[in-house]
Parts: sequence; C-alpha cells; structure tokens
Amino acid sequence: MSDKVINSGLTSGKKKHTIIFLLLITYHLSLTTSCREPAPQIPANKLEKSSIAEDMMMLNKEFAAFEYEEINHYIDSLNLDMTETATGLRYKIIQKGDGDFFQKGDNVTFNYSIRTLDNRECKELKNITRTIELGKGETESGIEEALKLLKVSGKGQFIIPSHLAFGISGYKNCISPWTPVFCEINIIESKLKR
Repeated sequence: MSDKVINSGLTSGKKKHTIIFLLLITYHLSLTTSCREPAPQIPANKLEKSSIAEDMMMLNKEFAAFEYEEINHYIDSLNLDMTETATGLRYKIIQKGDGDFFQKGDNVTFNYSIRTLDNRECKELKNITRTIELGKGETESGIEEALKLLKVSGKGQFIIPSHLAFGISGYKNCISPWTPVFCEINIIESKLKR
C-alpha cells in the first residue's frame, strides 16, 4: 500500500517539474521574441484593393459555411423536414393554400412571427400583421422569398439565413447581427396584380 502512495507522489512531482519547465521555456521565448523589431504594419488604405477584396471574400465564405452548418445542426437536432432554395432559405409548407403563387407586384397581407434559432423572441417581431407589395423591398428579402412560396390561406415555417434576414445590422437589441432566424408565416389575403 505504501508503494502506491510513493509512486503516485513521484508521478505528481514529475508533473509539477514538467509544468515548471514548460513555464520557464515559455517565459524565455517570450523574452527573446519580444526584443525583436515588430514586423512593419501596412495601413489598410495602402493595401492593394485586390488583396482587401480577396480577404473579405474569404472571410465571408468562411462565415457563410459556419452559418450553413449552424442551420443544418438546428434542423437535424429538431428532426425537421425542410427544403432548401438556391439562396439558402429553408422551408416547410404547413398548409398549401388556394389559388396561384404570389408574384412581383402582388399585394399580400400576412401574419408572421420571428425568433432566433435559440428561441429568443422579440415583442416587435411576434404575431405581426402586414401588407406589402412584392418586389418593392418593403420587407427583408428572405420574407419576400418565403411569401412567393405560399398561396392565399397558406402557412409555412422558414429558416432565413442572416444575409436574407437582418444581416450586419441585426434588429434592435433582440436579434444580433449575422443571425439566422426562424419565421412562421400565415397568408391572410392578397390582391393579385395580373
């Protein structure tokens, strides 16, 4: 029994020595590298425009891929059966509705609620009734795209990626910038412009 205590004590002692040794090496490296001249920084306005554009494109692609995975994880974790459009909007039609699909120029009255994927709600975005003319930019592009997937009396659930929702600005203090949202839409009536 005393052998076990001694062996565990030696192991603990070796761990302490290893940690102290690593801390000393880290301290030494920080001293030797901090004495060097820093690499010259190039102001952003002096960089080649193609370099800035390429960096921004790369950052945007990485973020889009991250958000795409976040949306997939949400759908998988709730076992949702949703279809994806070319823009990245995800949808599930709950009730098809009657008549023709909406088009640019149609006036549509609808009720909707929006929340984040982690279920944060905004009073200003819950159970709202609006009338808009499609194609005039009177609402977020993701909501307009969702409306075009419905008919009168139609209902649907939608996951709207941030670039089709509130984008870089977010919405007040309840939806952060670059946040995908979950939206439920119920079409009340429409005036078709045909």
